This record gives sequence, C-alpha cells and structure tokens, in this order.
Amino acid sequence: MTPRDRPLRLAGYHLREAPVAAVLDPIEVSVLLLECGEQRCLIFSFDLMLVGSELQDLILARLGELGFAPHELVLLASHTHNAPATDQACHRLGIPDDGFVEDTARATEDLVRRLLRQPACEVEVEIFRGLLDHSINRRRFWPYPTIGRMHGFKLRSVVFSPNPSGPRDEQATVVLLRKTGDGEALGVIWHYTCHPTAVVPDSVISSDYPGAVRDMLRQRFGQIPCVFAQGFCGNIRPNIAPSPQKFTLRERFQKLIRVVVFGNLFPILAAGDWIIWSKSLAAGVDRIVTGNAARTLAPARLKTGMASIPLGQFFTGKTPNKRLTAQIIQISNALEIVALSAEPTVEWECILDEVIPALPGTCRLYVGYLGALYGYLPTDAQVREGGYEVEGFQPLFGLSGHFEPDLIGPAVVACVKGAFEDLERSKPPVIEGASRPSP
Repeated sequence: MTPRDRPLRLAGYHLREAPVAAVLDPIEVSVLLLECGEQRCLIFSFDLMLVGSELQDLILARLGELGFAPHELVLLASHTHNAPATDQACHRLGIPDDGFVEDTARATEDLVRRLLRQPACEVEVEIFRGLLDHSINRRRFWPYPTIGRMHGFKLRSVVFSPNPSGPRDEQATVVLLRKTGDGEALGVIWHYTCHPTAVVPDSVISSDYPGAVRDMLRQRFGQIPCVFAQGFCGNIRPNIAPSPQKFTLRERFQKLIRVVVFGNLFPILAAGDWIIWSKSLAAGVDRIVTGNAARTLAPARLKTGMASIPLGQFFTGKTPNKRLTAQIIQISNALEIVALSAEPTVEWECILDEVIPALPGTCRLYVGYLGALYGYLPTDAQVREGGYEVEGFQPLFGLSGHFEPDLIGPAVVACVKGAFEDLERSKPPVIEGASRPSP
C-alpha cells in the first residue's frame, strides 16, 4: 500500500507539515485467516500510525459484504510514524488523504479475496521467545522548572526524557505457523514493545523497525505474511546510541540551556545510528527464531472475544466519536492476544496480569493500536503525575478534558473482563485448527 503517485502528509509529528513522496522502504498490510470449527478471525497488520475510524469503517463495510462480522476482524497498526495519515480526529498529526484511505481499504479487500481463493490447511504452531535490549522508558520526573509546548511553564513535571530505571518490556515473541506434514512456513505473528520512531530522516515513507524484522523473517522463511503485534509501548521508545559528534563550545552551551529548560532530551541521531540499531534488533529476533521453540503444538481450539466501553466511563470532557475496545484471540491454551484500541503505557501489562491472570503455560501478548484508536491510556498513578501521555497528547488526538484517576483502572479492567466473558460464551467443538496463507 505504498503511495508512489503523489506526496502525502505523514502521521506522527505535528510539526512535520510538508507532504512527503520519498520512500525509504515499502509499507504494506499482511493478514492471516485462522479457522477452527465455527470460529474464525482475520488478523491484519498495517504499516500505519493507526488504522483510524474512517479506514476501519470502510474495511468493515467491504469485508462485511464477504460475510465477515466486525468481531471476526482484528485490525492492528504497527504505529510507524512514517506512514500516511488515515484518521481525521488526529488531523493535527497529519491530514489524511481520502484517496489513500480508499485505496488502502480496496487493497485490504483485494487481499482477503485472494486469500479466500486459497485452500485451507492444518497448521502446527511454534512459539519462540527471547529478550532484546533495544528500548527505553521515556517518562521521567524532572524536579526543575521546564517550559513545554503542551504544558507551558511548570516548576516540576514529567517530561520526555531517557529513564533507564523505568519499566519496559524487552520480551520478543515470534509465533510461526507451519503446514502440518511438510512443515512449510505459512506465516508469522511477532510481538515487541517499542515505539517505531527511529527512522532518520523522518521525512520519508517507511515501515520503521517492523519492516526491518519482516525482511529478516522473509529471508529465513520465504515470502510469507508477517503480522506485527505492537505491544503496550505508550511510554517506550527506541534506545539508540548516537554516533560520536564534535560540539563547539557554543553548541554545548545551547544543549545545556535546552536541558535546563526542557528537561534531559534524547540525543540527535544520524541515519547511520538508526540503521545500526534496526539491524541489531532484527538480528536479535533472528537469534530467537533460530533457537529452540518455547512451545510447539497442534492447535485444537480457537476462541475470540470482544467488548467496548464509552470513553466517558473514565474521561471527562470532549472526545472524538470513539470507544475503548478490547479484542482477545485465544489459540488452545498456548497463545492469548489481548488487544486494546489505545496507546497503553507498559505498566498496564502488570495491572491486567494481576487482576486477570493468564492460565499456566499460556503465552499472553498485550497489544495496542487496535482499530479506531482514541489516544493514550495512562494508569491512575500516571494521571496524577501528568505528562504528555496524560494531557499533552490530547489536542493532537481530538480530546479535551481529563482522565478520572479513580475510574480509569476499574473501567479498563471491566472492558477487558467483558472481552474474556464474551470469549467464554461460545465454546466450539475441539477440532484441528486451520489457516490460509495470504499472498
């Protein structure tokens, strides 16, 4: 779905207003269709900052004509900040081009039609897990006066700043689907938790590090669909070491002033820094998939669940016409994907694990950037602290108001529990799982 006929506004940075035509690497959509008994689901991965309301509605309408219900569609975005905009509610981050949105919906429908023409095949699943070391927490308490574009002057604040002691999730997971019998690789679902904001320069179209990992996976397994499930990375970003630079005395003084006024900022990076980091990350994932699988199984059950709540249950003020939605995919008792239509901070993983623990031996993947994403999802503690993920992002996503710290935890937990309850309502017969590989 790479636009090559005209320059377009990209989504992700509100100061990047000029349309972009240069393509660093292609952007795409991948899809897998999982079927088991009467249960089925299409899992999509888009190289987009977010899918958004307009594109989601077009896809639901087009695929509805093919017989798919909304609860059977899982629309995930990688959250790359170097893809065209698709959501009017986030127009300050990039004005969407109606033609691109329509073209992407049409391409998605064409892809599913091609997929449906292929024969189903029984699959075996291999789950690989390992640790990387490529991200860093970006929320840091700054005890000195700062001036920010979003928060103005504050004596103390939570700022965008490297926080090595802050929580992060370095677990990378690759779920490989192979054809039963001959072991042919059919597709992968892979998961990691880190903002795709690493590309240098930022004035190019790019899939960012998910594309670099995808290239590696296809070199190893062939031209298979690669579904990327982005983790709860609301406050997690790339940890890239800058190349050595020489600064004049004046530049050093200017940097000191910036640190004092704005907080300890992230370093300025060169294109070579991004290349080294992304290749290192891809190599780390390659080491994981060439090791021993944490689990291998012939899936015997597929269950899905879905629930949503109005934003007014935990947010007071003006919001776009969106809801917080939770979708769950459960493959046997081996793999569980819990997806939210928000940018959750990484701390939500522990919160949900505590109140809704996974079954023993189940690999649970927490995924953000589902469908018509409304914005960031901070924890109640973070709401009390403030910062970009609480107030600063709001005007960029069409919100104006405040999160209710005493309500946000119970509301989100109730939404996720509702999706699990929906999942348990339907218990299809235990038969062999199936998947159709997409082109």
